[in-house]
Amino acid sequence: MTTQQNKQKLSPELPFDEVLELVQPMITSILLKCQIYKDFEYYRHIASIAVWNAWRKADQTKGLFSAYIYTTVKGEILKELSKEKSFENMNTPMDHETINYIRDHAISERNPVLIECIMSHLKFEERKILLLFYVEGYSYLEIAKELGLSVEAVKKRRTRIMIKLRELLYSIDE
Repeated sequence: MTTQQNKQKLSPELPFDEVLELVQPMITSILLKCQIYKDFEYYRHIASIAVWNAWRKADQTKGLFSAYIYTTVKGEILKELSKEKSFENMNTPMDHETINYIRDHAISERNPVLIECIMSHLKFEERKILLLFYVEGYSYLEIAKELGLSVEAVKKRRTRIMIKLRELLYSIDE
């Protein structure tokens, strides 16, 4: 069935299940245009909810139903992407907890060598980012200026460092 045939058959009078089935290629296209390559099923679910809302609120007198679905789905996907980006910018999951765990574990085990051991697995720049952020209290912007990087690069590197630290901790604990 071609896209043109889908548009002709697509109508708010159809049962929702049929409408959802007919718009699956459209949803896939929107997801790819929005460059969604991970959490594909989650965003497909968001799109399905948007189709449901469009189907419920559709008004044939205001234009093509397919165009209404398209704009509704794309709008919801973009809204969700915006929320996700905002959350990522405000939260780096478990980073302080990881640093605190390393400190507490070293103290409780009376093993100051643990911190040295973990730090020895980090590159010079990684250690510098940690020291500037956690010891000196620098902001992302200040660290970026100090290292000659963009703020986004510093955020990404810090996140990667936290992942690396967690992996090192798990390997030591085992």
